[in-house]
Amino acid sequence: MLLSIRRLFNKTFHRRNDGLNFRRRRKKINFDKVRYVLIFLLELVLVIGLAFGVVTAFGKQVECSNASMEPTYQTSDILLVNTIAYKLSEPEAGDVIAFKPKSNVNASYSVKRVIAVPGDTIYISNGRIYINDELYKENLDVERIENPGIAATPITLLDDQYFVLGDNRNSSEDSRYESVGFVTNEDILGKVWAKYPF
Repeated sequence: MLLSIRRLFNKTFHRRNDGLNFRRRRKKINFDKVRYVLIFLLELVLVIGLAFGVVTAFGKQVECSNASMEPTYQTSDILLVNTIAYKLSEPEAGDVIAFKPKSNVNASYSVKRVIAVPGDTIYISNGRIYINDELYKENLDVERIENPGIAATPITLLDDQYFVLGDNRNSSEDSRYESVGFVTNEDILGKVWAKYPF
């Protein structure tokens, strides 16, 4: 009888000890899994950031709203604009740019080709463009200009002034006219680099 009471006491005591044992082994943290999850999350953030940066820099879209850039771009073509190109360099002659005309800041972006850059002297004579007294050589086939507008006499561009023309020279409102005039860096959205869809 005494032996069975002792056994019962030992069982009860051990159960209580098992329930209140604060020295139990804690689960170890698996640092390999934690590192894997952290690397995955970091990569995810970097990919999302890179995608956002690429879309912001190269994915800005503008619509060619008229026929002034034909045959290069047609009316209603969707064009992709590189918005960081001119933060790293300056526009050059021959670049196609998207910009807001000063005369109407609420208008859609205009798309034109840069013909002359700051410091150049430009004029149009007998339907041909002259830059710094030399005939401007074009890489595309364009018609002779019927109306030279303000470029009938030589104009020297000041700092931060660009002279732009549409490729469809006789159906384009561009720097020859006061309504558009010279384009400045502040007006320029960026460099047109592709038509969408490709």
